[in-house]
Amino acid sequence: MTMRPSTTINTHRRAGALALIVALALAAPAAAPAAVTRPASASSPTFSLSPVSSTGALRLHGAPGQVLEGAVRVHNLTSHPVTVVLQPADIQTAGNGSANFVTTALTQNGGRWLRIDAPSVRLTAHAARKVAFTVSIPATAGGASHYAGVVAIDQADLTAATAQKTNRKQGFTIYRINRLALPITIRIPGPLTRSVSLRSVKLTVNPVASLMLGLAPAGTVLIQGATLHLQVLRGTRTIFKYESTLGQLFPNTGLNYRVLWHGTPTPGSYHVLGVFRPQGAPSINIDQTVKFTAANASELKRITPPAPGAPTSSIPVWVWIALVLAAALLAALALAVWRLKRRGPPAASVV
Repeated sequence: MTMRPSTTINTHRRAGALALIVALALAAPAAAPAAVTRPASASSPTFSLSPVSSTGALRLHGAPGQVLEGAVRVHNLTSHPVTVVLQPADIQTAGNGSANFVTTALTQNGGRWLRIDAPSVRLTAHAARKVAFTVSIPATAGGASHYAGVVAIDQADLTAATAQKTNRKQGFTIYRINRLALPITIRIPGPLTRSVSLRSVKLTVNPVASLMLGLAPAGTVLIQGATLHLQVLRGTRTIFKYESTLGQLFPNTGLNYRVLWHGTPTPGSYHVLGVFRPQGAPSINIDQTVKFTAANASELKRITPPAPGAPTSSIPVWVWIALVLAAALLAALALAVWRLKRRGPPAASVV
């Protein structure tokens, strides 16, 4: 019976693997604490929110001094009970040119006029309920269109997000809260007008280098869409071009539209040319000069994160020492294995 002397070599291979594990274990504390994402509920909504109307939309017509009525339908999509919180909301223009539903510190007419009959509803498995609301239009109201929204949130999401159960050693916790919203259009007599003005063009560096266009939608009715074409030049040289389509622009809500800078700007002056074309409103020609100062460059350098994989001062010195020792241990084990291979296998024994 002939046996090959593989035990010694395998032992060293296992030792090398163990040393690698030790090295990785020593390096592990150097990693910054990652954000822990803990969804309070499933990633998909636990309920649905829909208008109670034959047209499939919430559009109310009235006159100053009237109280209008409507309703929404809340449906539990799960096989367990769900409590849904309902909130009135303002509708403002979001940074990307779409609808932003704001439920705190209501300042718009539509949101302040809205009252929901039930601030929350408890639904058994797969149950549905109609929830009524009213819109009280002041006698002094003007304009042609006003906008509000009904926002619905699973109470379990809110409870988890405010439970204060985060373990500080894990960094910070992100809770994902599913919100469903329905817009309400309130039409009263008046002319329908649309307009947008350009308030400013700035070069900002926080949190990243960007062009910031200060736009001000106005008029009495929302703008259904807009296109933007930009060209940024340094002297006669084109730095970059930008094209985009914006969504709904709600009247009397400011919009700071961010255009990310291509590359890294250097101190000096830049020429911004372009055109903003809102649907149903006059176009805006853009012809502005922006400056990038040395102070801007210093701030951008300060807030710009280091390149991926680059060592930072946040890694303790002892971690680097441990990594060096682990690397030396691996090198010693590899040398031992190589010397054993040079010796060759011992003579086979016959039993």
